[in-house]
Amino acid sequence: MNDKLELNNITKLYKNVGVKALNNVSATFKMGEITSIAGENGAGKSTLVKIIFGIVSPDSGIIKLNGKEAHIHSSQDAIKHKIGMVFQHFKLIEEFTIAQNIALGRAKKKHLLFTDLEAINNEVQALIDKYEFKLKATTLVKNLSTSDKQIVEILKMLYREAEILIFDEPTASLSEGEAKKLFKTINKLKSKNKCIILITHKLKEIIKLSDKILILRKGNLVGKYQAKDLDQESLAKLMLGDDTLINHDAIHEKLSNETILEFKNVTLKKHYQAQPLLNDINFTVHKGEILGFCAVSGNGKGVLEAVLGGMMKVSSGSIIYNSKDITRLQASELRKNGLAFVPSDRNFYGSALQATLSENLIINKRDSLKQKNKIAKNFISKYNIKGLSHQKMGTLSGGNIQKAIVAREIDNMKDYIVFSNPTWGLDINSTNYIHSKILELKQQKKAIILLSSDLDEIIKLSDNINIIFEGKIAKTFNNNIPVSKKEIGKYMLGKGIK
Repeated sequence: MNDKLELNNITKLYKNVGVKALNNVSATFKMGEITSIAGENGAGKSTLVKIIFGIVSPDSGIIKLNGKEAHIHSSQDAIKHKIGMVFQHFKLIEEFTIAQNIALGRAKKKHLLFTDLEAINNEVQALIDKYEFKLKATTLVKNLSTSDKQIVEILKMLYREAEILIFDEPTASLSEGEAKKLFKTINKLKSKNKCIILITHKLKEIIKLSDKILILRKGNLVGKYQAKDLDQESLAKLMLGDDTLINHDAIHEKLSNETILEFKNVTLKKHYQAQPLLNDINFTVHKGEILGFCAVSGNGKGVLEAVLGGMMKVSSGSIIYNSKDITRLQASELRKNGLAFVPSDRNFYGSALQATLSENLIINKRDSLKQKNKIAKNFISKYNIKGLSHQKMGTLSGGNIQKAIVAREIDNMKDYIVFSNPTWGLDINSTNYIHSKILELKQQKKAIILLSSDLDEIIKLSDNINIIFEGKIAKTFNNNIPVSKKEIGKYMLGKGIK
């Protein structure tokens, strides 16, 4: 296999915050090979792929394609060089069809640009069939599952004849079943001789999918390895630069009988939909309990998150908090009543990326400016947030953004908190840190609701686990009784339901 892409001594310094994101990084990427870039949050992974895709320019270094120097100063330059990228957050128009999303702005012939929908549909359907995806070009994107939307993003790259395909945290919002489906797709692309570059924090995925692994630590390339020569533990040690792996095990003890939050016969149904989004949901969460929820995407877990956060109102049933009916309260009123909420989308719902770290931390405070700044600095120190108080939130790594959100929400909470995919896209250290905070809250007898697509996380932390299928609680597992991921997965797919 010939080298398709070559990076020579790539260096990037973010001068405004004094951070050297990359320091003389050199690497090669081959056709028909999957290369994973591994490292902690802030190691430089995202900066490296953004340089390859033209979003960020290096301060020094050379990029070569097919042995020749390439000047990539924008994503359009990258596309011309047949480089494509699937981002963590999809860039799709929900009201457009699959074909329209794929052809938008990049039709191969001018007359195709929505003036001849039949031609667009036929061309895109031919591409779909070529890669054996089970999709129809005329389907509206809003009707697709999360995993199928990701396939559309991949098809957008293939439509532009991309030969180098970059995946940034591709399974972050997928269930385990959907992730397996994606793995098949990535391997299919590899078999078509595509050059695949993968960023994921999930060590199991790195070992399973990769041919080659590049490990970054604090902007430096510390090693290039064949995946077959590493296991998860050795990979983690190389990433962390430490022989110590932190592991917090949830302490499952007898729960209090004191109920903090209760859902009674909660149903949410839109008039234009045949089936309820949530159907007769009943559960209680007690003092000192971590109540877990998991589901395949599209079965109601996201809707439950929206209801818990006050972003969607139920059609019937009641929500009781400390004996008070809070069913009809707006999100702002829920916050005043003590709701602490760490949403699944940290960038859109959890933070203001254009505001400073300090402003994000003290958004709930009514103190003087001087006192607010003092509080923010205390948060940064206490939660080991790697960032400056005046730094824009959007320039922090995902792990540090999440630490800031968790710091703010824990400070705001009274006796219950909702975590939704709290370690989505985080490295080992940040994941363990968030888990330790959740377990600290449990020891403080707080009531915790944990919604997660990560079954390992759900099993590790939860006292009780609710499986949601087609808007209903299909099964409840008590975590004091051993349960396998296979058993949970069976109910998530509706196979264990009578």
